Amino acid sequence: MTPRAKFVKLVSVPDPDMDGDLVEVAIYKHENGGMFGIDVSYADQVLDEGDDKAMCMADPFMTSKHLVILED
Repeated sequence: MTPRAKFVKLVSVPDPDMDGDLVEVAIYKHENGGMFGIDVSYADQVLDEGDDKAMCMADPFMTSKHLVILED
């Protein structure tokens, strides 16, 4: 079964490559207990829809190519 990560909140952080301009980062809580963030503008461009039409991305906690489903 594909693991899931629940949305926690949006945070604004300075992007060091854009002279400190703020970018929005979505923070997710992975079912394994870890948390991770992904740049919202990047996510909008590259995330795939999984079989259940939820947003999926490569699982940041796996070394091989596994997906994690991002939930609201």
